[in-house]
Amino acid sequence: MERKESYQTDPTLQETFLACDVGGTNTSCALVGRRGTGFTILERYQYKSQQLSSLEEALEDVKAKLPALPPSLRPRAACVSGAGPVRAGRCHLTNLSWNIEQSSLESLLGMAVAVINDFTSISYGIPLLDTTDSERITRVFTPPAGSPEPTPAGHTVRAVVGAGTGLGVGYVVEHQEGYIALPSEGGHAPFAPYDDFSRDLLDFVSRHEPAPPGAECFVSGRGITNILNFFRETGRIPRESPLASPPPETDQAQLVSREAARGDACAGEIMRRFVTNYGHAAKAAALHFLPLGGLYLAGGIVTKNEAWFLEDHRFTEAFQGSYRENIQALLQSIPVFVVRDYEVSLYGAAYGAYLTTR
Repeated sequence: MERKESYQTDPTLQETFLACDVGGTNTSCALVGRRGTGFTILERYQYKSQQLSSLEEALEDVKAKLPALPPSLRPRAACVSGAGPVRAGRCHLTNLSWNIEQSSLESLLGMAVAVINDFTSISYGIPLLDTTDSERITRVFTPPAGSPEPTPAGHTVRAVVGAGTGLGVGYVVEHQEGYIALPSEGGHAPFAPYDDFSRDLLDFVSRHEPAPPGAECFVSGRGITNILNFFRETGRIPRESPLASPPPETDQAQLVSREAARGDACAGEIMRRFVTNYGHAAKAAALHFLPLGGLYLAGGIVTKNEAWFLEDHRFTEAFQGSYRENIQALLQSIPVFVVRDYEVSLYGAAYGAYLTTR
């Protein structure tokens, strides 16, 4: 258990919520306090997902710790986010063998429980971030001088694009002094090639898929692996390169990232191609949602490889490029950020719990 701060006598705390984010590697739970429109993690409980038989096992442990809290700080409601589709309070996880059942969790915890998709949780967390905090946010692009700053009062739509195992796309809209996060399957939208290389890459990936591949086949960990395999097939990888024939159990995307950081030329070129793909996929999302409040890049891949997104304005050029000047100007009015705060999903889950009490 990690305690973030001394809070037991904090008079500014209005209420607390239990937030939980279920991932294939870790299951993170937290006691989150609300102060006005802000949320603060007070205590955190971390579990290895593969060592759990179910989410209930982790929450049983959390529940046993709650009676030690002062009555005024016991959570009013809970929210659980998981990677998978949510239907009628049930989430079928895509990266674990167990499911999340709202009714089961409410019976266990004795409080209202919301079950939401993991990207909905991230979307809810985005408006809670301070875009001036460089430890939590990196500005990839700021609109030209004279453009308005992205403030909650001035812009109502924010979009999130996050590459990990797959590609998540979501957006959040201001509504009645709050926010509504809306789901999307934009990561499965068709991939639009933009030059000779991307056309050849699309042709290569298409030969290995049963149907036309979506954007996530090019913008995700799987996408990095596909570019690597394309490089191998087309003779771009020297025999002596560590990328040539790694052990079968090697995580190919992590291998490329690691070798690129070490200066391997082929790995660096793969990362540059990946970032360009990412920029084009983010542009497609931006043109659908018009997120004048900001486009946010989330997920482990972008945070661990941030330098490649900033190098030579590669991402920005891909994101803003258009055959029409008015669309290019529109894209240039959208600020772009990298989300560096890994706890954004817990903030979002806390907001999801807060919504159950309104």
